[in-house]
Amino acid sequence: MSIRSFKKGDLVCLVRVGDWTLTLPKQGVDKKVRETSLKDLRLSGLINDWSHPRDYYSAKYDNIEGKVGLIVYVSRNRLDQPVGYRVLIEGNEVFCKAKVADKYFKLVEQQDNEGGGSSAI
Repeated sequence: MSIRSFKKGDLVCLVRVGDWTLTLPKQGVDKKVRETSLKDLRLSGLINDWSHPRDYYSAKYDNIEGKVGLIVYVSRNRLDQPVGYRVLIEGNEVFCKAKVADKYFKLVEQQDNEGGGSSAI
């Protein structure tokens, strides 16, 4: 299984995969994207399917599904394979492992695209 490689300057949309989505910690210096079960988010009130009281997830994490991010840095190993990305999302730079990005990032626009047309968003 090959991991898709994004480049610096790529615009990506963060999508849901099955019953999983992406969240970010609300506090902390080093923000890392994490996979979270939709069941946990529904129970915490981050997804408004149910009206349960807020708990652990809603107090500590923000749901970032549907947000758009800009790849600002690609971390590579000695074989020149991507191992992680620094992504700018709503003014915050966050880290995402390449394996997670491969599953949840949908390419919207590439930096070297000179078409100038509107993107898919």
